[in-house]
Amino acid sequence: MKNAKKPVMVERVVGDIDEIVRLVRFPGWQTIAAGEREVKNALRKSLLNYQLHQDAELFERAYGCIR
Repeated sequence: MKNAKKPVMVERVVGDIDEIVRLVRFPGWQTIAAGEREVKNALRKSLLNYQLHQDAELFERAYGCIR
């Protein structure tokens, strides 16, 4: 998703996502519905800060990396 026009923004988004996900995840979160929901909500909040929360492809790709 990174291009010449948005390199700094992408780094900020990734940094924010990493920070928030580190706070909400826990061992085995992928196997519990509540864990997945909490991580997804944190990801959406991170994307909302940059008005990217409606980009389904970006969300799925980011969540895939987190998972």
